[in-house]
Amino acid sequence: MATGIFLLDASGALSIHIENGVIPLKVGQAWNSLLNGDIGTGTLRVLLTTVTGLFLHGGPSHLIMNMVFLWMFGSLTSQHLGKWWALGSFFVCGIGGFVLHVALNSESSIPCIGASGAVTGFEGIYLGLALRWHLSWPDVWPLSRPIPPHELGLFAVLGIGMDLWGLTQQDQGIAFGAHIGGFVTGLIIAALITQFYPTLQRWIKTR
Repeated sequence: MATGIFLLDASGALSIHIENGVIPLKVGQAWNSLLNGDIGTGTLRVLLTTVTGLFLHGGPSHLIMNMVFLWMFGSLTSQHLGKWWALGSFFVCGIGGFVLHVALNSESSIPCIGASGAVTGFEGIYLGLALRWHLSWPDVWPLSRPIPPHELGLFAVLGIGMDLWGLTQQDQGIAFGAHIGGFVTGLIIAALITQFYPTLQRWIKTR
């Protein structure tokens, strides 16, 4: 879906541009307006960018990087939780990522776009499941061979560690806060699921 929307936008078929991404200053103002009882279309349109912004990307390299990791961790999440849980988690983690980005950059007028928060959210979910459930060794592209789940989980930890380091460097070109927010949201989702379903087998029985 994200790939299709990006291609349509790049071809000019859709009037979707980076300005339609998440602008922290505007989102913060819209949230305050909503708390004050303003539920007008303008307020809702700004808040909706936390969803539509997931499907916008800054260029082919941005899109391809997200798709590679989405394919790997998203497909594994779907295998263990089911496609509908994976779809719902995509949106929840993506929004969670944008929320932290907005909180860390409340005065910024620079648009934030991309599905990176949702992608790192899947990494957080997989790590959380691997810590609590006995998972099969993942065998999914682009992995060249099956590896222990904890090793893949460690890879996710290393990635988020780099994001934490990047956040301290105050690099405005990458929304590290969105990555971290999505990852933490994913961990929370996994923690809640494994709290009620301590084993993968018990979860499968409810599906």
